[in-house]
Amino acid sequence: MKAIVKTDQKPGSFAVMDMPVPKPGASEVLVAIKAAGLCYTDMSILKGEYKGRKPVPIPMIMGHEAAGVIAAVGKAVSTARVGQRVGFEVLSGCGKCRNCRLGNKNMCTDWNHLGITCHGTFAEYAVVSEPLMHPLPENVELADAALLEPLSLVVRSVEHVQARVGESAVIIGPGTVGLLHLQALKAAGVAKLIVIGLDADKIRFGIAEKLGATQIVNASAEDPVQAVLRGTAGLGADILIETASSPKVWDFLLDLMAAKGRMSVFGLYPESRFQPLALIRKGITLFGDVAFLTRHFLQAIGWLEAGKVSGQALVTRRFRLDQAGQAFAAFTNKETVKVLFEL
Repeated sequence: MKAIVKTDQKPGSFAVMDMPVPKPGASEVLVAIKAAGLCYTDMSILKGEYKGRKPVPIPMIMGHEAAGVIAAVGKAVSTARVGQRVGFEVLSGCGKCRNCRLGNKNMCTDWNHLGITCHGTFAEYAVVSEPLMHPLPENVELADAALLEPLSLVVRSVEHVQARVGESAVIIGPGTVGLLHLQALKAAGVAKLIVIGLDADKIRFGIAEKLGATQIVNASAEDPVQAVLRGTAGLGADILIETASSPKVWDFLLDLMAAKGRMSVFGLYPESRFQPLALIRKGITLFGDVAFLTRHFLQAIGWLEAGKVSGQALVTRRFRLDQAGQAFAAFTNKETVKVLFEL
């Protein structure tokens, strides 16, 4: 089978290779991948910059956002069937530690994660454990289901911040996670939806406007704090979603928020400047979390089925696996919100 493989530790090294089709174990399912999304984590692995709970095994098939059709099942599989259209979770915990026993497998320090600790989804086939498989409703297209992993993160985040009808929200970073939040918060009744980005995000700003953003702020050209205060009658935002790829945003994040605001943080960087006094005086609640739980994934499927959120609305470039270099370049150059491999 064809696959995109991170071949060695050298930054940017990869190859599109022929690999053996994996065989499912007794409780596993072989999925024929039909659509797979490229994300920031994949690019950090490609560049050799990813720092996770475990070292990335090299060589490794990249990718962890995907959907497909079941091609074969192990002898002990009882619920999945060949030909079934499925989305699937990509994380499994050890099942033994305290976090797993409390139902928080995303906090397991010995987790396994497709495309991060083992072979992933940028391939014609992938093997997945049966408990991680979820059938797709008939009206959910595979290209939308390929974004169920980032959409599940959004479900988790919206659960944390408890969006209310008529509130205001600021989204820092108009990438995939940011614009999925935009759709979800709009569906939840949030009235003011302010998206902040940079000059390089001009294509993404256009998509944000189509998806319901009420104010676009280009932080390369104007002061984001003044812009947000102007758009919220001087109060600041009730909700802030931080999806930027730069710690510099922490220089002004708390200044964007209203008293008793709630903030959900996604930025994957080890250090930033922080203002504890502003956090205390405004009574801000800050939520940090990682990955998601099964309930979030099931809810994400429901959002797609109900038409509340569209994954394909973010996809402006589609590639074959053998066009991996072009796909990586399109992502790096911000020519799209979401890059999708279709098989």
